[in-house]
Amino acid sequence: MSTSTSTITEEKKQELEQIEIWKCKEADCKAWVRKEFVTEAQPSCPLCKNPMIRSYKHVPVATKKGNKKFLMGKRRF
Repeated sequence: MSTSTSTITEEKKQELEQIEIWKCKEADCKAWVRKEFVTEAQPSCPLCKNPMIRSYKHVPVATKKGNKKFLMGKRRF
């Protein structure tokens, strides 16, 4: 039983990727933003307006859908 649990845990770890983020300095605020969505050199928190700091976060890997279908010349997403 314990080996199946550890296998599931290992599979979950493999599905995570580390990304750069900006997170709020306030301990009570849970706000964070991906680095690629920030346009300012030093952003402020969108929720509490306090300064943000650079950090890293582990998030699930997003899989892209490869099969895009076309209907009558119009793209379907």
